[in-house]
Amino acid sequence: MGTNHLLHDREGMVRGNIFDVTVARLRAFIDCGSLSAGDKLPSERELGEQLGVSRSVLREALRVVESQGLITMIQGKGAYVRKPGIRTVIEPVQRLIRDGSITLANLMQARAIIEPEVAKIASLNVTEDQISKLEQDCREMIKYLDFPERYLQADTNFHRGLAEATGNPVLIIMMWPLINLFAGFVPLFYERPGTPQKVFSAHEDLLNALKLHDPECAEKSMQAHLAEVTEWFGNLAGEKIFNSDEDY
Repeated sequence: MGTNHLLHDREGMVRGNIFDVTVARLRAFIDCGSLSAGDKLPSERELGEQLGVSRSVLREALRVVESQGLITMIQGKGAYVRKPGIRTVIEPVQRLIRDGSITLANLMQARAIIEPEVAKIASLNVTEDQISKLEQDCREMIKYLDFPERYLQADTNFHRGLAEATGNPVLIIMMWPLINLFAGFVPLFYERPGTPQKVFSAHEDLLNALKLHDPECAEKSMQAHLAEVTEWFGNLAGEKIFNSDEDY
C-alpha cells in the first residue's frame, strides 16, 4: 500500500477536529518511512487536494509540523523533510511534561536521582572544547549575578552542556526537559540574598572536577549542589509549575 493512502484516508475527519487530524495525517505521511531527510513534500496544492482541506488549514498544520522539528519550510520552494535529531525527540517530551502539574519537589527528586550520575559520566567523557564552553557559561554567570534572566540562561546552558558531555543521547533527552522546567523556579533564588553567589560556587566546584576527569568528585559535587538547592527551596517544595516558556 502506498504512502498516499495516509493522506487520502478521510476516517477521523468527522470524529476529530479537521486541523488536528490534518496535523496527524501529515505526521503519519512523514513518519511512514518512504521519505528521507531532504526529500520534498508535495506542493501545498497537491497536499490540500489529497487531504481535502483548505490552503489556510494546511499552512497552519505545516507550521505546527515544522515547529515539531519534522520539516523545514523554505519560502518559495516548499517543505522538506528534516533530519531527525535530539530536539525532535525532546520537544514533544517538554510539551507533555509542562502540560501536567509538576512541583519543585518532583523536579528536585528526579534531578537528585539522575544528575549526579550525569556528572560522573560527563567527567569521563568531557572534551576540551566542552570544558571551554562550560567555563564560558561560568564566566557568564559571574558577569550576570545581578541580572536574573541572563544568569538563568547561563545556568541553563551549563547544565545542558553537562548533559551533552556524557555523549549519551538518552541522558540528554532525559535531562533537558528537567533543566528547562527547573528554570521556571530559578528566579526565586533572587528572593534570598546571596543565593546566586552560592549556586555559582557549586558550579565552580563541579567544573574543577570535570577538568580533573574525576568521576567521584564530580558525582559528590553534584550531590552537594542539589542538596543545597533542595534545602534553600524547602519551603517552596509544593510550588507547582504548569508552563515554561523556555525553549530547547
